[in-house]
This record gives sequence, structure tokens and C-alpha cells, in this order.
Amino acid sequence: MPIIVGIFPVGSGWTLREEYPLVRSKCNYSIADVYSIAEVVQDYYSNAPINRDVEYVFPLPPSAAVCSFKAVIDDEKVIKGVIKEKLEAKKAYEQAVAQGKTAGLLQQEHADVFRVSLGNIKPKTKISVHISFVSIIPHDGSSPQTLRITMPTAIAPRYGSAPTNIPWFPNNAQNRFDLSVSVQMNKPITSISSPSHPIGLTLGCHQRELSGDYELSKAFVYLGDSAMLDKDIVIVISAQGMDTPRCSVERWLKNEGAEETTDAYALTLVPKFELPALPNQEYIFLVDRSGSMGGGRIIAVKAALQILLRSLPSRGTSFNIVSFGSRYSSLWPTSQAYSAESMEQASKHVDGFEANYGGTELRSAIEFAFNSRQDIKAGSNDKTDKTPTSVFVLTDGEAWDLDGIINSINLNCGNAKK
Repeated sequence: MPIIVGIFPVGSGWTLREEYPLVRSKCNYSIADVYSIAEVVQDYYSNAPINRDVEYVFPLPPSAAVCSFKAVIDDEKVIKGVIKEKLEAKKAYEQAVAQGKTAGLLQQEHADVFRVSLGNIKPKTKISVHISFVSIIPHDGSSPQTLRITMPTAIAPRYGSAPTNIPWFPNNAQNRFDLSVSVQMNKPITSISSPSHPIGLTLGCHQRELSGDYELSKAFVYLGDSAMLDKDIVIVISAQGMDTPRCSVERWLKNEGAEETTDAYALTLVPKFELPALPNQEYIFLVDRSGSMGGGRIIAVKAALQILLRSLPSRGTSFNIVSFGSRYSSLWPTSQAYSAESMEQASKHVDGFEANYGGTELRSAIEFAFNSRQDIKAGSNDKTDKTPTSVFVLTDGEAWDLDGIINSINLNCGNAKK
């Protein structure tokens, strides 16, 4: 499958790509508890015979907020980013280009896709793009003591219309990525691992080589070898006390560039609920059977769904399975009561799954699932007698219509509370 890796010119295909080779790509993470700040640096070189206006796209974590941007030309000229309204920024960029100046414009095209436009790039020019972003690191899901860092290194092709003109190129052996992560937790670190890449690890300090006092709450992580820019880099960090409320303090000193010494406090509260048992519960499973789910993905989904079905409560439970792609279909018109017979029917249904439903039209399937709920079918308006419904989506997520999907979910969840 073709992918986009690193930064590539948009719109002119292979020829322009070869004129602007990626020289180096790296990212340095600094983590304090669940908070992170990172800087991505990408160096490339212009082999073009003439001045060109070029565009580049690159991925960042979906939760990231870009806080600074600069482009350095030939290690001398620095173009610093200034936050402006989108139309105002585009106008300023176009005016600078029209005047023959080298200019840059950074725009967010999607939740996890950013675009850099650079105008009047001269031949034989070295360009370094520096982008800093902050984010909150999510828990891994397997344990409240574990965090999961995901650094995307490629934008995979997705179903639907992309927000910008992205050229899809196969991987290039020269496209490698360097990553370093300095970790500071509030309590001792118990483990650090990566399910995606071989990593190097130094415990007790923030450097590759152990130096200074050994501190159990510090660590330094680096890739064992430069990673190919063809899959996300994932690092999992476990530490003590991640499931308890805590406060972190960071101090910016005058000798570090602050106008005056400043303290920033971050309070992390971990909610714990003791919820009463539900007398009734409805479960609807949305299963992606689009073409992109072929091979090992559909096999994994079938195995996961069989486990989920057998993990349902045996009392007061109803469930249904909805398959989707370019179209959707359901096992039953509405959810059926959990029983030996319904479970056997569902299990045989899942065994027959194939990735033969075309594209990934998730939004229409979600709306169908919400509208197939037992309360909707029964026309019940009694708020005290409504059955809570949980909807599980099993998908590879390779679709562009993220905003439309979220809006549909918010609308249906809001209507369910009325």
C-alpha cells in the first residue's frame, strides 16, 4: 500500500519529490507525568533548477497542539511562525511570495495532518523545518499505571476525500526517523517498552549515558536504530502512582530566558466511580468489513468479536452486530436477548465475515446503529424505563470523515438523553 512519509512536495508527483530529498527527520520528546512537549525537525535540500513554491504534508498525534514553527534556510535565514487568523495568514504568505521573499505557512488540514507551504525556495538550498507541539499522553488502556506514546511517522491512505492534495508514494529506504524521549515521572518508573520498534533505554537520568545521581523517576529512551518512516512509533511507560491524584510543578528561571521566574502547576485528578449494577444493557457491535480490512485485520476482528460476545453479561443483556463498508447490514433488525440460541447464531455469523463491503462509510452505519436501538424501535418515551446502550466500533480507522462521525455521535447521544 502506498504511504506518505516525512515531508513531500504536493501536486507535482515523483519529479518534484526527487528535487527535494529528505535529508534527516528527528523528534525529541520531553515528558513530565502525562504532559509532553516535542520538537520535530525535518531537513531537506533543494535540487530544483529554478525557484519553486512547494507544499508539504506531515502527521502529528491527533491530540497535539502546535505551539511554534520556524523554517531555517541555509542555517542563516530564519522564518518564525506567528499565529494569525487563517485567511489573514494566507494573505500575508501570498504577499510575501509575490514580493520574491522566501516565506512559510503552516496549516492544520485535519486532526492529525498538517501542511507546510514554502514559497520561493531557491536552488541548492538547505531547508530545516522545526515544529514544536504539546499534548496530553493517554493511558494505555491495559492498566491505569501505564501511558502510551504514539508518534506517527506516516499518513496512510484513507477512504473518502482528503482535506488536502496528498501524493501517495511508496516507502523509500532513505527515509529514516530518529526519536529520543526524556521521561520524568512523579514516582518510580517500573517499565518502558515498545511494541513497534527496538529501543534503547537508560534508567535513572535524562541522557543516553548514565551520569549524575540515579533517580528512579527518570529515564531516557531512544530508537535502537533509525526507524523507517512506514509505521507509527509506540512507546509504553509504566510508573507507580499513575492512578492517584497528583500535582506537577515546572519552573522557568530567569537564566533560562524568562523575564521573571515563573511556576506552572498541573493538577491531575483520576476519577474513580462506584456505579450501581445495571438491570438491563444493550450492546451493538459495528464491524468494519471494508476492503482495507482484508488479510490479517479481518481475522483479528473476528477473533476479538468472538471474545467480546462471550464476555457479555448473561442476564438482562441484548445485543446486535452491524457490518459496514460502502453499505451496512445487521444480524437482526434490532437487538436480541442474550441466550444460547442467539449466541450460536451470532458466532456463526461472525465466522463468515469477509472484507467485502467496499469503502469505509462509518457515519451512516453509526446512525443506523443508534436508530436500531430497542428503545427507538419500541417507541418508548419513558426516561425511567430506557435501556442503556453501548456501541463498540471495530475498525482500522482509515477514513477522513472524522469530524462528521464525531458530530453524528454527539447528536445521537444528546438525543438519547432527552
